[in-house]
Formats: sequence, C-alpha cells, structure tokens
Amino acid sequence: MARKLKTTKPVGPPQGWVVSDSYQISPQVTLTKGDECRIKGEQGKYKFMRHVVNTNLDPQSEWIDLWGGSHGHGQWRSIQVERLKHIPQKRVRKKKEPQSPK
Repeated sequence: MARKLKTTKPVGPPQGWVVSDSYQISPQVTLTKGDECRIKGEQGKYKFMRHVVNTNLDPQSEWIDLWGGSHGHGQWRSIQVERLKHIPQKRVRKKKEPQSPK
C-alpha cells in the first residue's frame, strides 16, 4: 500500500534572514543573480545567487551564496563578503571604418 504524502507550504528562508537577489560591491558595480564572479584565493568561476544577512545574531552575520567552480565540478558555496572578487565584463571594441582614399 502506497504512503500518502503530506502537502506542505513552500519553505522559505528562516525568520530574521534578509535575502536579496543583488549586491552592490562598489558605487559602479552591482551584482545581480547569474552574474559571474570569483572567490579570492580559489580557482574557478562562480555565479552569484543571493546575498543574505542574518539579523538574529549579534553582531549580524552576512554572506554570499554562489554556484559554480572548476569546469565539471559545480558546487554550492557560501562565502564571506570580503572574499568576493568581481569579474569585469569584456569590452566590445568597435571596428574601425575603412578610410576613403584621398
């Protein structure tokens, strides 16, 4: 006989956690969900998932959740904000227009 599964409400973050889908590194750079970044002192690229502040603790705890790593070895990482390193996007160079002969 099959067991009946109980239906429950979706589980969200615990009370006291402030979760954000973006994080401002500097006045010019803001990470949003899916942006690539690195961890200082480690190999591989990671995708930014969320920024979390736990207000239940004194002093408040703050961290960043990332997904990624070395090629073929993706993993979930939660790191301190100080270890985050932004990867600037490559510039798109404009092609030079051919000059007309004089």
